[in-house]
Amino acid sequence: MPAIRPHFLPLKAQRGATAVEFAGVAVFFFTYLFAMFELARALYLWNTMTEVTRRAARAAAVADFDDAAKQAIRRHAMFDTNRLPLAGDVTIEKLEIDYLQADGATPVTALPLCPTENLVNCTANPNGPSCIRFVRVRVCLDGPGSCSQVPYTTMSGLENFVPGSLSFPRFTTISPVGSLGRTPSVTSTCP
Repeated sequence: MPAIRPHFLPLKAQRGATAVEFAGVAVFFFTYLFAMFELARALYLWNTMTEVTRRAARAAAVADFDDAAKQAIRRHAMFDTNRLPLAGDVTIEKLEIDYLQADGATPVTALPLCPTENLVNCTANPNGPSCIRFVRVRVCLDGPGSCSQVPYTTMSGLENFVPGSLSFPRFTTISPVGSLGRTPSVTSTCP
């Protein structure tokens, strides 16, 4: 039995109709597919950067606060790499570790020389300017000092179709301090 076709269109007029229909549907299909990839990547990055700040705050609360220890904490928090996978500009230098006073917002201006001295300072004056009570870890685009949001850059260029810029919220974790690397049996002051 021959194929049924409309009697008013000649066979030559139907040539290429399938290609045109495919092109029309393919544009929407691939746009939707790339949008789903970008959404999955954005959720992955959101969860990963939240986990990075949590890991760093937890480690900084129980480790010494010298520069070498901070660098080791940053590397550990970034899963022992220098850059987060699929995150573009997020490197270990973008992970900012601050030590805060009792109010949980004011940075300690003069860090103690060692964890034992911090214990002495906090015992003498728990609200003092050189008593570390909290650790704050943030992912900052521009590094120490000011902390701006990390922009989200798509891999497929879809941000060209969205008005404005896409940015993640500020990823921040604040944790109360633990031992700060202090050994309980050491009661003397700093060496």
